[in-house]
Amino acid sequence: MILSIIKSLMLGVWLGSLLMLAVAVAAPIFQELSSKTLAGHINGIILSRMNMIEWISAVVAFVCSIILLLMNWSGEHRTLRIIETGMLFVMISILWVYSTRITSRMEELRKTIGDFDHPQQTTEYAMAKDEFDSLHKMYTHLVGINMILITSTFVLSIVNTRQG
Repeated sequence: MILSIIKSLMLGVWLGSLLMLAVAVAAPIFQELSSKTLAGHINGIILSRMNMIEWISAVVAFVCSIILLLMNWSGEHRTLRIIETGMLFVMISILWVYSTRITSRMEELRKTIGDFDHPQQTTEYAMAKDEFDSLHKMYTHLVGINMILITSTFVLSIVNTRQG
């Protein structure tokens, strides 16, 4: 029972951190600061710390899910536990893509772009900015997918907890 509670708690923390960033952090930073460059820098620092919270939450939830699956392997709700564990694996894979691959490339591009407040009229700047915008959009979409999957897995986790 304690593993189910920990798993559900970690899913809640993961989802909560994403919602907090989307609603209470990123939008106000970009609305209140007069510099997009500074707002992006601050947001990047917050994102890296939030990704750390995501990784801890994801790994703890996944480990709990695997242990619960193994402990209840011959139970009647094994299929639900397999689905839940599989969903966590998919979410961790998505987290890896946006927190490492996309983020590292965006950081490289941020250095190339330098100043988002005063666009340069160079091909290098335009190409870097276009790629940055595309990656930002992909990052946002992947986070959105993870939020839907986390919510679904959270509901499934509650169902599994109640059923044994």
